[in-house]
Amino acid sequence: MAAIAQLKDHLLSCIEPIITMKQIYAYLLFFFCGIFISCSSDDRSNSDQASDGLEIIKVDLSEARDGKLSEFFEPEIEYIWLKDDVEEGLLGRELSQIFFHDDRIYVMDIFGCQCIQIFDRSGKFLNKLRSYGEGTGQYLDFDGALVRNGEIMLVGVFPRKLMWFDLNGEFLREQKVSQRFGGAIYSDREKRYYLFNKASESGQFFIESVNESFEDTVQVIPFDPEIYYGSYSDRNNLKSFNGRIYFGQPFQDTIFIANDGNFIPKLVFDFGEYGQGQEEMIKIKENLEPLQQMEFLNNRAKLYLSTIWHITDSQLYLKASHEKESYNIFYTREDNRTHVINDEFVNDLNESPHVNSFFYQFSEGKVGCTIPGKILFKDLQKKKAKLGQEGFEEYVKGKGKNFAQAAFAAKDSENPVLIVYTVKK
Repeated sequence: MAAIAQLKDHLLSCIEPIITMKQIYAYLLFFFCGIFISCSSDDRSNSDQASDGLEIIKVDLSEARDGKLSEFFEPEIEYIWLKDDVEEGLLGRELSQIFFHDDRIYVMDIFGCQCIQIFDRSGKFLNKLRSYGEGTGQYLDFDGALVRNGEIMLVGVFPRKLMWFDLNGEFLREQKVSQRFGGAIYSDREKRYYLFNKASESGQFFIESVNESFEDTVQVIPFDPEIYYGSYSDRNNLKSFNGRIYFGQPFQDTIFIANDGNFIPKLVFDFGEYGQGQEEMIKIKENLEPLQQMEFLNNRAKLYLSTIWHITDSQLYLKASHEKESYNIFYTREDNRTHVINDEFVNDLNESPHVNSFFYQFSEGKVGCTIPGKILFKDLQKKKAKLGQEGFEEYVKGKGKNFAQAAFAAKDSENPVLIVYTVKK
């Protein structure tokens, strides 16, 4: 397996290194026999996470097949055009993060306006968080955000600090930190923040968890110089669902679950012969120039955990590629089945064109992608040419109603339309 070596020193600080399949299955034997090893042996039942079994996800590309959206998603597809009827609502193409919170949509654009634009759930622009500069209450850069208790917290801020703003984008306070955290998430279940740090040398840790008062810091998952981690964005390494916090890194094969400040392995990919070897990636990093490394990743690399993955209680999704071929991998957790889907889906939900990956996790259980309004309208026109006038009129009154309404509304817009799918429970 490509990154079983990451389990080394990663279970808990008191567990011996685990680096081979033989050892991982030995661990499984103990695990399913009910022996759970913890740094606090007197507190073995303080979380129902601690008693959950390890899930092995075997991926065999020879079993790849065509798939239907209805296998994994609820019937209705939601379309939300982020309107550009005011200048401040204009958005770029490279949007770093989009998430829903209550009745608002937060769009993080760190490559364009270096700001967060805020829309209501109908797509109307409300306001903007932008505080660029070098002084108190200002930033030169940031890389992530979360909303909690009526406040927006920025992380990955340069200079190194955490910053808080109200929901109208007004600065509230800031706190200096020793690390430039690249991602953050809060667990209502544990009442703790989990912050990702881009560790780069021995003695450093990838995760710091702190309580609500930013005390009681716990550092976990140490950097291992013998493991290749890549250089992807950090903001997608931490995921949350139903109060549980999950952690996974590119080029690894293990997704961990938080347990009272620590992390234990939860889902392990077994890519078999299709997995990208760590040894080869380390040699490539040492011997090839950055552009050559990128060429290898785009055209010759085998399967590995990418930055595009989402998790719920019912399923895990991974967008992956193998030697330039693209796949959508679903693991349904109730029946422990792996589904390897070829690049394109059959859209049997509303028969509209489908973008072949679910890049954004908008909120718990809602994932999807974006497409410029003009492009969406062109797709609708192609649908009309295919169906003919009579068939098209019937389509837009029926299953294509949401698609058509959004496409007509956004037909002249470069702003994105969010295409939102609800994961099956």
